[in-house]
Amino acid sequence: MKSRKEELEQSNASYKELLEDQFELIKNNFQDTGKKALWIGGSLLLAYGLTRLITSGTSEEGEETEEGQIIEIIPEPSSSKKMKVRKLVQNEHTEESAVVSALKHQAIVFVLGLAAKKLGSFLNELGEKEENSGS
Repeated sequence: MKSRKEELEQSNASYKELLEDQFELIKNNFQDTGKKALWIGGSLLLAYGLTRLITSGTSEEGEETEEGQIIEIIPEPSSSKKMKVRKLVQNEHTEESAVVSALKHQAIVFVLGLAAKKLGSFLNELGEKEENSGS
């Protein structure tokens, strides 16, 4: 009877060791995949930020006023009386030079190319890992 108990304990230990090895393998694969996804996401965020920075108009407070928009103005800090004033905004369209426009487009193409390359390599490695684990 004791030998059966020892056999069960040995098989239990071997299954436990096998599960721990598989867990470590899955954890390492997940960490690698997470790091690559983070790099891809970061490069896409960088590309988006650069395009926003380059292509955005200059607004100091982030509020854009439209032509003929009604705004509220408080004339003096001591007075709580509000007046409605029509603010006429005339947006002058300034054209970019050809050099600035070309630089913007090249920067966007470059950053998006890097992001596409990273995404492609990530997908290739993910496919290879799936093929290896399936075999």
